Amino acid sequence: MASTRCKRAAPRRRMDGTPGPRQTAPMQTASTAEDTATPRWAVVATVREPAALVAAFAAHHLALGADELWLFFDDPEDPAADLAEALPRTRVVRCDDAYWRERRGRARPALQSQRQMANATLAGNRTRADWILHVDADELLWCEGPLADELARLDESHGWLKIRNLERVWLGDERGASIFEGAFRRPLLPGDALEAGAIYGETARFMRMGFAGYPVGKALSRTGHGYRLTVHRPEAAGEAPPFRVARAVHLLHFDGLTPRHWAAKTLRYATHPEAQLDRLLHVERRAQVRHVRDRCATLDDILAFHARLSRLTPEQAETLTAARKLSRPRVNPAVPLAALLPGVAAGLAPAAFDAALGAEYAARLAERERCVSRRADRPSPVSARRSR
Repeated sequence: MASTRCKRAAPRRRMDGTPGPRQTAPMQTASTAEDTATPRWAVVATVREPAALVAAFAAHHLALGADELWLFFDDPEDPAADLAEALPRTRVVRCDDAYWRERRGRARPALQSQRQMANATLAGNRTRADWILHVDADELLWCEGPLADELARLDESHGWLKIRNLERVWLGDERGASIFEGAFRRPLLPGDALEAGAIYGETARFMRMGFAGYPVGKALSRTGHGYRLTVHRPEAAGEAPPFRVARAVHLLHFDGLTPRHWAAKTLRYATHPEAQLDRLLHVERRAQVRHVRDRCATLDDILAFHARLSRLTPEQAETLTAARKLSRPRVNPAVPLAALLPGVAAGLAPAAFDAALGAEYAARLAERERCVSRRADRPSPVSARRSR
């Protein structure tokens, strides 16, 4: 693959391609025979995460050979955007009110999924790459074999490559030095001998196909066809084009980079009206959010619930391993990150990551922590009766 570089400039580019405030300039590359022989692929994500995670996500995919990286910052004032502008082959878009008016002719969409789809579709229509992968910042592409081999299996009728996701879990009491450590479980597919209820017991009602998060994968979509890029697949006239499932390429999904990160994100969902939850999340994920909202009075309660979902007992790990549903793919985004942005990788330690969750998340977590002291100060019903 020919090397590319990002030609940086201060102004943002408007939707018509003319310069505007605070947007990186279009990337330049030389046209070579290799460009036409090797399929080029891009990555697009709408991000609102700590800067170290966004930078690690970017560095990982650039190191894998992504020809372009499109980062749409949901918070236009996100300081991580300035950091991302130092990366090669990266387009940075700050999604402020002016962007949304220009993009859609109206205000910022209320639903996160609508914003993600609008941004991904824009990138898919504007990229010079042959394929584009729409993912989140907590997902990393993992290739057991060459991506080019997967694409070579597709014919012109195939509009996308379906990439199944694995879900990160912890085993027993293990703690990692990096937010990217842990094992990964595979989904329990129709026809598998295993059933979630037999493995996870009562907790299985909060899981879909044995996952706490989504189990249906993401899409590497062909460009140049005007597809609408939804969260999990491309669409043409409301229908998904034909596809194949990747054999040796997966997504590693870190559904909460730390337990506190998961707690903070779930508390954010808990502030949504019921109608929005119904549109945003699948049934089992909605059940998780409502359980946290209605049944978890303290942060410790939330973290204990998260452990039920994502920390395996020895028996659960043994069962999944025997069924070839548990593995330990090794990824270390800190290595390419250190080469691109020295010093940023320190933020990938769990304690440093939790400290950088931001004021919004910190406020939600602090409120639950205050519940502990309020409950401790309140006399129990038994002691209250005895004092009468």
